[in-house]
Amino acid sequence: MKIRTLDTGEHRAALDLFHDSLHQPPVADRDWSSLSESLEPGGVRGAFRDDRLIAMHQCVPSDIVVPGGELVPLSVQFRFAVRAGHTRRGVGTTLMTAALRATPEPLAVVRPSEGGVYGRFGFGVATRCRDLVIDRRRAVLAAEAPSGGDTYVPVPGEAAGLCGEVYGHTRSRPGSIGRRPWYEQLMDRDLSAAGLFPRIVVHTGSDGPDGIVRYSVRGTGGGATARTVLDVDEMHWRTPRAWLGLWRFLLGVELVDEIRLRSRPLDEPVEWLFTDPRVCRVTDVRDEVWLRTVDVLAALRARTYGDGGSVVMDVHDPVLPDNSGHYLVGADEVCRTREPAQLTLSVNSLAAIYLGGVRPSALAAAGGVVALDSTALSTADRLFRTDAEPWCGTYI
Repeated sequence: MKIRTLDTGEHRAALDLFHDSLHQPPVADRDWSSLSESLEPGGVRGAFRDDRLIAMHQCVPSDIVVPGGELVPLSVQFRFAVRAGHTRRGVGTTLMTAALRATPEPLAVVRPSEGGVYGRFGFGVATRCRDLVIDRRRAVLAAEAPSGGDTYVPVPGEAAGLCGEVYGHTRSRPGSIGRRPWYEQLMDRDLSAAGLFPRIVVHTGSDGPDGIVRYSVRGTGGGATARTVLDVDEMHWRTPRAWLGLWRFLLGVELVDEIRLRSRPLDEPVEWLFTDPRVCRVTDVRDEVWLRTVDVLAALRARTYGDGGSVVMDVHDPVLPDNSGHYLVGADEVCRTREPAQLTLSVNSLAAIYLGGVRPSALAAAGGVVALDSTALSTADRLFRTDAEPWCGTYI
């Protein structure tokens, strides 16, 4: 088997292979011009056997907000597939390992279609999200809810540019990922392919646009069970005033029975908007982004930590063995060390605690962290704690 970077002339075959792995047809000619932009030169690898492409993997450069607010270089593992008939033979493992070893960024992420695939490559669940359903007919805003501000619907020609601009202004949570220039076009294409007509609404504050929501409306059921649903595909806001303004707009859309939101932050206080919190139902809570520390020392040094001492961690990384070793982590110093370990954990567990999505003590209860010092878990909890739940908020 041979692995190499694909030429741009081979990208369409790679994308067809990826679609086939999802039981989708090959790329149609009418779609290729828009999809080809997302296959950036130098970012697609292929595995070949007898000159036949049997697997593909794509990564794109980006950045991610880490605790403390820094933007850290990131590799987004975008598409990964092995041709039917070649799975479970080590092809995918070899291809992904080669890609990780060639990754210059200290962090990598993936949003997998299957949850059990990426753990063996050192990825761990770093952010989670929830889906909500609002009974719009019964939803009444609480009397103390602020008024919000001005909203408007941009003309089609300016919508895509505004989405990217406002999204960039609202990125603050740990886990938020920068978007590539072709992201908006790709998202609109996917929504249109599903038969949806996306609409954009922008909230403006004293400093300009500070909130945005993308939604679409569809009918479900038939006869007595027919309902009109407003799907919120994404919502981003910089201030509580912008958030309230966008919600007032959504609740004012006529001829809607339900408002459904997908992939929202776990701590977004939607329920508390309404006089009756029961009009808001949580329909799903799931993993969102899986994170990988490609360079453990650089990743640990990139974020900030809470006060309260330091801890020595013994990190194990069988895929990238240079990462394995003892690390001293504290608010004032992060370094490799020869001091005895107080905690031992896999690189997967390190990824899970890195953005603050789970406490080290919680992972220890589940066996993901082993405490060799009775005080180390409480110290690690304070160090890795964040004020807000980490959340990605973008789909790649």
